[in-house]
Amino acid sequence: MLDAAPLWAAAAESLSRGTPTARFERIGRPEAKNVLLSVNGNDDVNRTVDLRDLYNLDDPFDVPPESADAYRSRLDANLAMFDRLDDAIAWPVADGAHHPLTEVILHDHLVLDTTKPFSERGYLDIERAALTGQEHDTCGGRWLNDDVIDTLYSVIVGGWDGTRVRDGVDAAVVPAARDFPYLAEPNPHPHVPTLGALFDASD
Repeated sequence: MLDAAPLWAAAAESLSRGTPTARFERIGRPEAKNVLLSVNGNDDVNRTVDLRDLYNLDDPFDVPPESADAYRSRLDANLAMFDRLDDAIAWPVADGAHHPLTEVILHDHLVLDTTKPFSERGYLDIERAALTGQEHDTCGGRWLNDDVIDTLYSVIVGGWDGTRVRDGVDAAVVPAARDFPYLAEPNPHPHVPTLGALFDASD
């Protein structure tokens, strides 16, 4: 029996049935596509092109070089835009160089270290260690209850140790279970807005 590798890379995808197979969507790190690739106007190379459909078609572990170049340009531009939102630069970029996070995001898969302990707050722990030269303390990856969108916003705006940036949604109403298959119980009292509330100008 072969020894299992301690580091794993994981991504999910939706594929069509039959032959040939078409890839409809893929995801590794949450919102790498819809947050960091969605704004076209900052990108001088692909200003009028929405890259997300092309991105979905690519195998996350075998992205064509010409596609990767387009994604790099978009990531460089949008990561720089997010960095400027707090009127401070957490991610200085030398002339002609890529944003420090571009290659991390471009390799769009969750990274897990099976030799490290589980943590509910381990998202981007391994990536941070790789970029800072420090040892990571957790297995990385993404726990279902981890507020990973706040983590993403905080890192791209303020750096690893900047002020926390919140999206206003801190937790699920019903947390995920700690046992397989980790599914949460249904929300017994879901909020259902009325039609009038949807069009209330005071909201």
